[in-house]
Amino acid sequence: MITGPEPSAGTGFYALLAAIRNSPIVVRMTGRLAQAREWARIRKSPEVDAYVLAWIASHVPRNRRTPRRFM
Repeated sequence: MITGPEPSAGTGFYALLAAIRNSPIVVRMTGRLAQAREWARIRKSPEVDAYVLAWIASHVPRNRRTPRRFM
């Protein structure tokens, strides 16, 4: 049973774009795009393993506590 015309997919898309455009939230994409371009270049290069390991090392907390020893 059809009760009325169904909205087209394009209408929902444009409504979503309008909602995003009117949103008070601001996203700065320039930095992320630069990172994406850099990753696209590096992931096909021989240095990919070193790059990934350096990224992991940069996200490990530096000031780790030494383990406590009980006597």
